[in-house]
Amino acid sequence: MTTTEASAALSIRAGNTLLLDADLLERNQCLTVHSGLVRVSASRPEQEALAAQPVTLGYLQAGDQLPLDLLRTTRLHLEALTAAQLVEGCPMAPAAGSINLHEWTLSLLLLRNLNDAGQRIGALLQLLVERLGRRNGAWYELPLRLTHAELADLSGHTRVTVTKQLSRLRNLGLIEQDAGPGKTLRISPELLEA
Repeated sequence: MTTTEASAALSIRAGNTLLLDADLLERNQCLTVHSGLVRVSASRPEQEALAAQPVTLGYLQAGDQLPLDLLRTTRLHLEALTAAQLVEGCPMAPAAGSINLHEWTLSLLLLRNLNDAGQRIGALLQLLVERLGRRNGAWYELPLRLTHAELADLSGHTRVTVTKQLSRLRNLGLIEQDAGPGKTLRISPELLEA
């Protein structure tokens, strides 16, 4: 079934997290994000769902695919960062520019092999901009708010290391962050070219 033919199989309100159940996993090999922005994470099924500390596998937006073949032995958490709809099935030919969760997870795993903290944080910001960033004037902006703890989780560093690296980048004029609840992170194209 293609995304144009399908009705929404899953609707998730912004700020809510959905745990995929065994029935849905048995019926589907793949889901496609029809609209919205979703953080996909996993935890061990033997842990209490509400007490689990899920590991982020990636972020998916409209057109991106969520293959379920490798995720049958984990608990899958889908957190809607914006209101999201996912449909059952994935088109044989993905839309131009779309990605799947495996690509995200592999990219995050590879950046963790960089030894230098500055390189690793720079590579993470570059990945986030390449996959999710939007150009706004002289800057790239991310459509999601990430805390220093979340960036630490994604990069494999401590929160303290992430804070030090972001302060260094801010002092160099390579990033800006708004104050207040939105806290939009702006990233200079110079950082991506380094």
